[in-house]
Amino acid sequence: MQFIDSLSVKHIIRKPSKLTEKPPLFLMIHGYGSHENDLFAIARELPPNFFVVSLRGFYSIGPNSFSWYNIQMSAEGISSDINQALISRDKIISFIKEVLVHYRLDEKNVWLCGFSQGAILSYAIALSKPQEVHKVIALSGFPYQELLPENIDNDFSSLDFFISHGIHDEIIPINWAKKGPGLLEKHHICHTYKEYEEGHELNESNYKDMLEWIANR
Repeated sequence: MQFIDSLSVKHIIRKPSKLTEKPPLFLMIHGYGSHENDLFAIARELPPNFFVVSLRGFYSIGPNSFSWYNIQMSAEGISSDINQALISRDKIISFIKEVLVHYRLDEKNVWLCGFSQGAILSYAIALSKPQEVHKVIALSGFPYQELLPENIDNDFSSLDFFISHGIHDEIIPINWAKKGPGLLEKHHICHTYKEYEEGHELNESNYKDMLEWIANR
């Protein structure tokens, strides 16, 4: 693991143990209040030819605690800073191009893996730039309408999603998560959707199914 702060987004990396000319990019986007090391534990289970990059959120909200955009909780529910979210979406899109060149990675084999806020942004990035992203793992998130392009009318043939959610999730309700497969079905986007006996987390069954999905692709 190596921490990099010289590019446009702070991140850590795991270089491939199996060298190829242009490795696939596996980009991790953590959730609200977390950090770049959170999802990085997955890296040891990924194919050895993957170049893993895990990002740090742009906004510090406490010691070793970051976000991609601010949220406010009230009796009415959760409200999000849409402008911050849009800025984060666009910065990550630009960073993907930057990191592909910097590390000499395969621009035709880009994976996103996001949890919660990271999953929300993964939906937004992939549906905004479907020719630049290929595989998406959306864990405990949903497609946030305000972050999606106004006219979703693209060639989505290269996209493939793994979506998972806990039926006991009290942070992002399961009915929000179900908007994901509904939207993807509408646009004929390949996807796998699974629900688990879990809350806002990743249990053993979910973890195992995700790794199997990755291995099969």
